[in-house]
Amino acid sequence: MYKYDSSVKNKIKLYPCSNFLLFRRADQSNKNKTLIFMKKILFFFVGFSMAQFSILHAQILNIDKTDTLPYSSKARWTGNIAMGLEIDKQKATLVDMTSNLDLQFQKNRELFITSASYRFTDNGGEQFLNEGFVHFRWRHGYKNSFQPETFVQYQWDDGRGMEHRDIAGINLRYNYWYKHIWEFSAGSGIMYEDELWNYVAVDSAKIPPGATTVSSKALKSNNYIKWEGQTSPNSIFSVVLFYQAAFNHFFSDPRIAGSARWDLKFSKRFSFTINYSGIWDPKPVVPITKFYYSLSNGITYQIK
Repeated sequence: MYKYDSSVKNKIKLYPCSNFLLFRRADQSNKNKTLIFMKKILFFFVGFSMAQFSILHAQILNIDKTDTLPYSSKARWTGNIAMGLEIDKQKATLVDMTSNLDLQFQKNRELFITSASYRFTDNGGEQFLNEGFVHFRWRHGYKNSFQPETFVQYQWDDGRGMEHRDIAGINLRYNYWYKHIWEFSAGSGIMYEDELWNYVAVDSAKIPPGATTVSSKALKSNNYIKWEGQTSPNSIFSVVLFYQAAFNHFFSDPRIAGSARWDLKFSKRFSFTINYSGIWDPKPVVPITKFYYSLSNGITYQIK
């Protein structure tokens, strides 16, 4: 979720993609590009859309939903696969590519989740975005009220200056279901985080002399709450709040993240989806913007 554009300033830029609209703040120098993009929005909105999956980079998974059916020895796969490509020739060639893979495997008392995403945007040799992640999660006894869950993740975001972020952790998770209408989840645990950042997204006035990269390694507390339920027979709403902090700065320097998702189903497998995510980091590894948010919408295809 820690997406950042090195040109971030004060205004809003409507950024097109083949399967969703992504809002980003941008400076005045991008105004003409923004106008061109806006003219194409209607074409992209009704164009090729397979599936959409948003992950909050603090390990909040939309696919991470508990199946309340009895345990089964028969293997069951579910998930989403999405790919999109835009090539636009104006004064320069704009290439925007997205790909997402989300798989969930259930057998006996085990639930394995794999999620991966990659996005690349290039405009005439100028790179706007190059970001992605690979995430693995294992939940044992996933239908129990209390259950352990372990996870690992690799992540990068060149636009923000994140060369890599490696995490591994374990939580104790609590689930409560109400008549198959809504579900409440809460988790708490520990994780080890290893980050390497450069200064590509930092204002030149804030870059220290001779600066190259900054490494940050810490054992952190990992906590979240999540609510998901039906708001009508054809709509589902979910909201998640995440709190991560080093143990010696638990109250002074936490990373606080939030995510909300609304699915409006219009057929058996298709739904219109609206996603919002944001993060507040009072003490980033390098001096970039402390608050970031994204808003997107699109068509989701569900595989069962």
